[in-house]
Amino acid sequence: MSLPASRNPSIRQLRAFDAVARHGSFRGAAEALALTQPAVSAAVRELESLLGATLFERDTHRVALTPAGSAVLEEAQWVLHGFEQGVAGMHRALASEAQRVRLAVIPSAMHLVAPRVARWRKWSPAVEVEVRDVLHDELIAALVAGEVDIGLGTELDLPASIDAVFLRQDPMVAVMASAHPLTTRRTVRWRDLRSEQLALFARGALYELALQTLRQAGISADPAYRLLYSEPLYSLARAGLAVGVISRLYTETALQRGLAVVPLREPVVHRRLMLLRRSHRRPADALVNRCFDDLVEFIRT
Repeated sequence: MSLPASRNPSIRQLRAFDAVARHGSFRGAAEALALTQPAVSAAVRELESLLGATLFERDTHRVALTPAGSAVLEEAQWVLHGFEQGVAGMHRALASEAQRVRLAVIPSAMHLVAPRVARWRKWSPAVEVEVRDVLHDELIAALVAGEVDIGLGTELDLPASIDAVFLRQDPMVAVMASAHPLTTRRTVRWRDLRSEQLALFARGALYELALQTLRQAGISADPAYRLLYSEPLYSLARAGLAVGVISRLYTETALQRGLAVVPLREPVVHRRLMLLRRSHRRPADALVNRCFDDLVEFIRT
């Protein structure tokens, strides 16, 4: 059964009680605690009043524990030890968290982050940087849950609890074999894809964006190759089996031997790349904030 808060001893009272018991005098306890002797005496009297028991026998020559004092001393010391261990644990947790940055990045944008993470590790080897690649909806869920500190995603479906800073546009492009007839054009209109076998991602924001635009252009996406990763899309395009519809970011680091990347127009469709973090931040997030600002400057340059 829990006691009312008004009957709970304070850490100050327990420390005074323990110090008097260890030193055998109020004067010695006061010196050890860097308090005045009246302050220590008052704390012990308050504790005795709360417990309804006399804890010390006092005379002019010595201070000794009463049977009641002996009975509760071990419990008092256990509470004090647990409190001190808890405080030390909080400081360790804060110190550890202050030296860790957790990033979640949509796969197409990982190449924008990787060079900066390498630079952080070179500058500050003690800083632990965790990086994971996730789809945008998983990224948002991880940010909201506090599982990551910084996210690199898009502006799609952002909750109010997330702050977003715009980085750059990521336009849609067509990826095709170098010998494809459409490569003779500087740009390709969406309606030019009407007679083409298409390769799209099977899910995610890019799939929804491509599907919506194709419908607006009167183009059916059935049948179409629906793929989970970019490499199979490039392979199909390189072999002349399909025209891939993908965002520019995916093509920036691809091995483009045998491939051509042509901008899609009429309409120009793009997604907005955003750097994300939680709106409510703590003072301990100073390192995260510095990394966030550094990424904004680096990616925008």
